[in-house]
Amino acid sequence: MSLPALSHCRTLLLLGGWVLASGGAAAQERPPPLLRPGNVDLRVEGAASLLPLSLEAGATVDVGVLPLATGTLSLGAELSGNLCALACWVPNLFLDRDTSRWELSAVGRLGYHFTLANRNYSKVDLFGVLLGGVLEPHTTVTTPAYRFEGRGRGPVFGLGIGGNYFPSSSRLFVGGEARLRFSTGAYEFTLSRGTHEFTDDERRWVRLGLSTAFFVGVRLF
Repeated sequence: MSLPALSHCRTLLLLGGWVLASGGAAAQERPPPLLRPGNVDLRVEGAASLLPLSLEAGATVDVGVLPLATGTLSLGAELSGNLCALACWVPNLFLDRDTSRWELSAVGRLGYHFTLANRNYSKVDLFGVLLGGVLEPHTTVTTPAYRFEGRGRGPVFGLGIGGNYFPSSSRLFVGGEARLRFSTGAYEFTLSRGTHEFTDDERRWVRLGLSTAFFVGVRLF
């Protein structure tokens, strides 16, 4: 092989090695998916709740606002709806009292996002969150003798823990969150048929539930 050809091959090998080394360095230097100040995560979710057994759907936004230690403090908001499922449907099969219940909640979120070194460090954004907001339950009860509707509004508090998993270098992610929430308040009833004396137990509502949410989301910024 001629000297110019050897020189050309050597140049190509050196260039290929440089590209591979640069790619490896870029992969090693790829920043973790930790939510940082200025980042905005938007997600839609579905959830199942225990106590009572119910189904949920909603949307959440989280904004990174302040670096704190090795993580990021975030603020966010969550809007969701909850439909009473087995807790209402099963008793309705055996009683002459038909109950339907759904709830709306608007909740603020104060979170802390962090990663664990050497444990999916480049793909997982973990977080803990404190929840606080308003819950509005709506209940309808129908029997052969009467029918009434109840509406209420009360504070809701809770806490949760979860994580966002980025399967690639894109802005899309999937994840999950476990939440424990508590809310209580009093119904205002409207009797639309028949007569009924409301008890204290019927007037007071209490919600203490553990829910598990699964979601898909996108990091907008």
